[in-house]
Amino acid sequence: MKYQEYYRQADFEEVWSILKNVYNEKEDSKPLYRDVFDAIRIMSVDQSRSHEEIRLIVNGYNEVRIKGAPDPQEWLVGREVEVDIFEEYINNTLSIDTITGHLLYWSTLYGIKTQEMQCADFQKWMDHMMSGPYYTVPDNNFERIEESYIVKYLFLDFDGVLNTEQYQARLAIEGKPITDEYGALFDPKVVDRLAEIIEKTKAEIVITSSWQNILSAEVLDEMWKKRGLPGEIRVYRKQESEQVSHAQVVKSFMDNMSNTPFVILDDEDQYPEECRNNLIAINPVTGIKEKDVAKAIELLNIYDDMPSHAFIDHEYEAERDRIEKINGESCDRKKLLYWRDTILCDEAYSWSSNLVILQKKIKYNIGYYRFTQRFEGWEKVVAQMELCCRLISITLGRTKVGDKPYVNTRNHTRFCSESAYLEHDDSDFNEYRKEELRKAKAYKLIWQLLSKYMKDWWD
Repeated sequence: MKYQEYYRQADFEEVWSILKNVYNEKEDSKPLYRDVFDAIRIMSVDQSRSHEEIRLIVNGYNEVRIKGAPDPQEWLVGREVEVDIFEEYINNTLSIDTITGHLLYWSTLYGIKTQEMQCADFQKWMDHMMSGPYYTVPDNNFERIEESYIVKYLFLDFDGVLNTEQYQARLAIEGKPITDEYGALFDPKVVDRLAEIIEKTKAEIVITSSWQNILSAEVLDEMWKKRGLPGEIRVYRKQESEQVSHAQVVKSFMDNMSNTPFVILDDEDQYPEECRNNLIAINPVTGIKEKDVAKAIELLNIYDDMPSHAFIDHEYEAERDRIEKINGESCDRKKLLYWRDTILCDEAYSWSSNLVILQKKIKYNIGYYRFTQRFEGWEKVVAQMELCCRLISITLGRTKVGDKPYVNTRNHTRFCSESAYLEHDDSDFNEYRKEELRKAKAYKLIWQLLSKYMKDWWD
C-alpha cells in the first residue's frame, strides 16, 4: 500500500497513541503532528519522486525501524511501503494506525512539518523581519560600518509642492523664463525647505509626480543633478506605458512595511484612510511651508530614539520560540533513534564501521538538504553526496550491480599491492579478484571525493 493511503485510512487519535506511548512525544506537539497528518492526506502525488520503496522493518527486538533518512513528505506520498517482519514475529501483524504512527514519526526527522509548511513558515519569518525598522549602511564596506539609520520614505509630488503658483506668477511678472528643458522651474525657497527635511531625516525620495510619466528615469535623474536638488530620487514606473496613481506608488513601497516611517507631500487629497496620518497636504500656491517641514521631520524621525527591540512582535516571537522548542526536542530524540542501531552495531575490530558511520551521516544530510532546499545549488551537493554513498556501498560490498560488472584490470597495480593480481581472465577465482579490485578502486575514489567536496557539504 502507498504511503499516502495509510494516512487516508488511519485514525489520528490511534496514530497519536503510537507517537505518545512508543516515542514519548509530548502533548504540546500533538497539534503540530495533526497538521502534518491532515496535510499528507490531501497532497498531490509527484510521479517523478515516487519510484523508491519505503521499507519498514520489525527487527529482532520487536522494534519498528524504517530504512534510511526520509525525504520531504511531498516526495513520499506516492511511494509503496514494504513491511518486513522478522520470521519469529510474523504473527505480530501491524495495524494501519500503528504503521502510520511509525511512518509519521520517521518522516519528521528534520522537523514536524511538511516542506510546504516549512516554506510558508520561512516566508512568514521573512515578512516579520521585514516589518521594520530597516537599517541601511552608508559605508558599503561591510567590514567597517560607520553609521546606521532607519530607512524612511518621502513621497514627493512636484506640481503644487515644488512648482508653486506663487513662484510661477512672480517669474512671469518679472519677464523671466518659467520653464527649462525639463519643465516648470521649482521655487528655490521651497527647494531649501525640502533640503532641510532631507538633511535632518536622511529620508529617501520617491517620486509620485506625473512628471515620471513624461520624463524617463534617466532624464529625471539628470534634472535632479543639474538643478542642484537635495538627496537622491527613486522613480517608480510599473510599466513604461502605464499611468500610475500617487496612491499606487505609495502602496507599492509600503506593503509589508508596517513600521517604516514615511511622509507624503502632495497638493491633492487622493489617498486611502491608512495613509491619512502620513499625508501633509501642501498649499499649491505657496508649496512646502515651515510648518510642513516641522511636521515632516517629526513624522520621519518618530522612531529614531527607539531601540530596535521596540519593534519586535513579542507575541509572534514567543509562539515561534515555543514551536521551535517542541520541534528541537522532538528532533533530538529522533536523531538518537536514527543513530542508535548504527552505533550499537559498531565493532572495535572492524575498519568498515568507519565508512558505515560516514555513510549514515551523509545520508542524514542528503535528507536535510532535500527538506530545506535553502540554498542555490543544493541539488548538485546532494548528487555529490549520493555518489559518495554509492562508492561506500561498493567498498563495503553492499551493492546490487548485476552479473559481472566491467572492471578495468590493466591498472590494478595502482590499487593493489600484488604484482600478479590477475592472471586467468576466465577463472572463478579471477571474478572474485575483479570484485575485490572494484572495491579497492571505490575505496580510493571515496577519499578523493571527500578531499575535494566535503568542506562544502557541511558549510
